[in-house]
Amino acid sequence: MVGHTDADFVSVVIPVNNPSVDVGRLVQGYSEPLRSAGYPFELIFVLDGVHGRIVEDLAELSSEHPVKTVRLQGDGLGESIALSAGVARARGAFILNVPQYLQVEPDDLVKIVQALESGADFVATWRHPRVDPWLNRVQSTVFNWVLRAVMGIRFHDLNSGVRGMRRQVLEEVSVYGEMFRFLPVLALRQGFNVVEVKVRHREEQGTLPFYGIGVYVRRVLDILAISFLTRFTQKPLRFFGILGIIAILIGIAVSLNPLYERVIQDVSIADRPIFVLGVILVAFGVQLIGFGLVGEIIIFTQASQMRDYRVDEVVQVEGPQPSDGAVADAVDAALGRAEPREDSPALRVRELLPGEDARWDAFVHGHEHGSFFHLSGWRRAVEETFHHEAHYLVCEQGRAWRGVLPVFHIRSPFLGKQMISVPYGVYGGVLAGDEDVQQALIDAACQQGRRLAAGYLELRHLAPRPGDRVRFDLYVTFRKELPATVDEVLPSIPKKARAEVRRARDRFSMTFEELDDVSVFFELFSEEKRRLGTPSLPQSWFENLREEFGKAVVLHVVRDADRRPMCAVMSFLYKDAVYAYYSGSSNEARGKGVADFVYCKIMEWAIERGFRVFDFGRSRRDTGAAKFKQNMGFEPEPLHYDFTLLRADAKLPEFHPSNPKLQGPRRMWSKLPKGVANRVGARLSRYLP
Repeated sequence: MVGHTDADFVSVVIPVNNPSVDVGRLVQGYSEPLRSAGYPFELIFVLDGVHGRIVEDLAELSSEHPVKTVRLQGDGLGESIALSAGVARARGAFILNVPQYLQVEPDDLVKIVQALESGADFVATWRHPRVDPWLNRVQSTVFNWVLRAVMGIRFHDLNSGVRGMRRQVLEEVSVYGEMFRFLPVLALRQGFNVVEVKVRHREEQGTLPFYGIGVYVRRVLDILAISFLTRFTQKPLRFFGILGIIAILIGIAVSLNPLYERVIQDVSIADRPIFVLGVILVAFGVQLIGFGLVGEIIIFTQASQMRDYRVDEVVQVEGPQPSDGAVADAVDAALGRAEPREDSPALRVRELLPGEDARWDAFVHGHEHGSFFHLSGWRRAVEETFHHEAHYLVCEQGRAWRGVLPVFHIRSPFLGKQMISVPYGVYGGVLAGDEDVQQALIDAACQQGRRLAAGYLELRHLAPRPGDRVRFDLYVTFRKELPATVDEVLPSIPKKARAEVRRARDRFSMTFEELDDVSVFFELFSEEKRRLGTPSLPQSWFENLREEFGKAVVLHVVRDADRRPMCAVMSFLYKDAVYAYYSGSSNEARGKGVADFVYCKIMEWAIERGFRVFDFGRSRRDTGAAKFKQNMGFEPEPLHYDFTLLRADAKLPEFHPSNPKLQGPRRMWSKLPKGVANRVGARLSRYLP
């Protein structure tokens, strides 16, 4: 028997809606085979409307077993929601979904995990031979035969409640209602590797031998829905169009003769109901073509963002669960091994796969140097707005992620071809656990850059990284811990800036509030950019950021006594920090202390909401912006921007505002009409990342 590591961690999700379930028997039954095989595991009981004794029993069991309890608010939310809630709180790379009774021999759970280890993404089970009553077998056989006939699938037992899958499957495949039964079909449709494993069936005590007519009606509707979702979501008109056209042709055929008699022979159609039927069929056909099952399509495509539940309580006792780093060693010790385990698998760098965004973001959140700009949402916003080619690299060892590197290929007439981590962000670069992982990721990015004929690789690190690369020290950043209370913010600001805050508040009656309208912010942002002689980012960029990150992107505005917007700031919220990132002000705001006022108020706003760090963003050394931030009480910290030249003729970028050669073009840009500057700037900003 071989030992297993955390990469093989198994989370067993057990939805429970029956208050009479013997959870002790389930814990023993599902634990023993996994423990004997040496797999680290956890049991997650998702209680759907179940309270009382079961909660107490699970709390007692959690002191001796790796048991976690998730309680949902509401009753009868269904297995799809319970499964989603359980997986959201699972830590395993492998997920086993099992019923609230021992449907199959527990020892066969190991076969499912082994299939996942060998490369399967999803494991469907086939209870064979069946040992339940003959009527149950007949019903199940008919159900599965109809599915195979209608959809051409090869699965024998979609009614089996035992399934195994990698976490990525549920991150990409949307399930809702009773669609959990069809997870193998949906996973296969998404391109996952789906296999079927035979398991030994146990007699299912307490299940109904015959279901009511309503169940059969729902099953028929489910078959129709899954047939549509798996075959026609990409080409819906091939289904609804045919039905609609047939209805229209029949309607025209039955109404043509009465219409001819009315127009040509002047015969009344008042007593010709066949004409009315024809008109109805034509209208129905048009509706089929135009609408059809739009609701089903919307639910299916949006199910990954829908959460029809709230978790009331999560109970977990960590006592018996070994720590992350000690799982494999504990297994070895239990098996009597004195010798060290085999060498770890080699490092491998690959690109991020579809469906892995949640895992990427979890890695970013867990790394000490992870930033808002490392998140996968930044990639989607950049691609949507500027259409740059992204290469998100993952370094893994076995199935464990050791590091990530987000990088974009930029084609610019001003900067040439380049690889940047990350564009339009002040922080980026490698997130890795050690230097070997970092170098593997950088080497892969350089190789990708050479293949794309890029001149250099730019890594925008906040903190220094080991390695011999060309450094670029043009920029500094400003970050500091926020005071403990709101009342301490103003006194913490230096005297001169403090006076400006009071002047804006008392003399000019400036007010501070949150803002919902991106267009108000963009007007101020683009106006300031034009004054500075710099092309403005397009309004669609800010709209895409708001759409992608939701409440993690916040707008604030300062208004004067007449309610005119004087200044606006777009901030990003990440973990315990507020990034005051984009800002703009009107020409009328100059000399009124508005800038000092707005940042003072944002710091107060942040403290009220529990944030501890204020990030003032980067500035070029010794510029007016840098001096303003220092006057607000912030100290500059060097940014560690690293460059690797990928061609013999490559050189560091010189297209930045500090270049004296650009002073003339900047002055000319500041004289452009506002509409022209915004229109042209939106196009140019694509090439100035």
